[in-house]
Amino acid sequence: FGSRRIFTISVLLFILVASLCGMARTFPQVIVFRAIQVLGAGGVIPVSITVVGDIYSLEERGRIQGVFSGVWAISSLVGPAAGGLISDLLSWRWVFYFNLPFGVASLILLHMFLREEDDNRSDRKLDLLGTLSLTASIALLLLALQEGTELWGWGDARTGAMIVGAGGGLLFFLWQETRAPEPMLPLQLFQNRVIAAASLGGFLMGTVLFCAAAFVPMFTQGVLGGTAIDAGMTLAPMSIGWPIASTTSGWFLARKGYRPFILAGAILAFSGCFLLAAADPAMGRGPIMLAMFLLGLGLGFLSTPYLLSVQNAVPRHHRGVATSSVQFFRTIGGSISVAALGALLNGHLAQRLPGAVDPNLALNPATRGEIPVDLLTNLTDALAGGLGKVYTAMAILAAVGIGVAFLFPGGSAQSHAYPEKD
Repeated sequence: FGSRRIFTISVLLFILVASLCGMARTFPQVIVFRAIQVLGAGGVIPVSITVVGDIYSLEERGRIQGVFSGVWAISSLVGPAAGGLISDLLSWRWVFYFNLPFGVASLILLHMFLREEDDNRSDRKLDLLGTLSLTASIALLLLALQEGTELWGWGDARTGAMIVGAGGGLLFFLWQETRAPEPMLPLQLFQNRVIAAASLGGFLMGTVLFCAAAFVPMFTQGVLGGTAIDAGMTLAPMSIGWPIASTTSGWFLARKGYRPFILAGAILAFSGCFLLAAADPAMGRGPIMLAMFLLGLGLGFLSTPYLLSVQNAVPRHHRGVATSSVQFFRTIGGSISVAALGALLNGHLAQRLPGAVDPNLALNPATRGEIPVDLLTNLTDALAGGLGKVYTAMAILAAVGIGVAFLFPGGSAQSHAYPEKD
């Protein structure tokens, strides 16, 4: 339907619902509005990256996508610190209102400067059945991991039913994609070893990225006793390492190929996760921030090659769905892993703490001072132990990522590119 049209609709939806989030009066309203807002975000990110792939040549894409990856990393990883600062100084509502001027500016710039070929067709057939079945499958899985395990436990029939339903929905989705005239996710793309390895690697990359953003601030606040701003600043080294690595890899990809950067990134990401797992609360924030820097370097080296290899491996008419698949596997890997490791953390806390004790009390500086010393010590010890298990699981997943890096085919970037017509 055209990049400009979809981007415009997505941004308008995003900023409209962002304003509704800021005006929400109840927590359920925030949840509903966020569920709608993410539909806009889901259109903005892949379309932006696809446009970059369309307007630059194969030789230029590496450098430009490396810069874009760095911009994305800085904005998304500085976000927690900015969000903490905005919440402390103004109100949480302004976290949503700040989206409005950026969204409007992006629309103005896009309509002023983007000119795309008029190759849109009116006979497009959206794969609604595939979209709905995949959405239902993922939603059931996340509900089972996040809610079912906490409310009913792993052995409860309701949790099992949701997991079985998620598996059935996924099988139906795969069947639907083999018969849809224009499938949401063409399965034949994954016959290409580059795309298959990049998708698996992106899934693992998302697990490490999202889990770091979710569970490292908990350590800073709950175990080390920091504020929301301190928690955001603990993630800041990642936003330094990521753009350095992504920009560097973008400049040299065409000359050196994808595999050396993917392997280096996987090793660095594992090193960062290993440091997290070995961190001692008595040593303060220093080791955590070093781990975040190494993790940022690793993810930066991984992000650009995984994206570029997929974009370059497909013809132009498949570039949009291929780019979307990269973002999809990264996001879904992060969503599932945060839910699963959150269930692991909750299980550990349930064993270590009395049922009436809320571990969230340790995360809030305003309530920490009201907790008796003995209880606070038990809370922080329980959080440290549970988060240690989470970080160990992250290190194991990062180690699997090293294996995936070896599966990625070697050779120059040009050797894996789809032949482009003049």
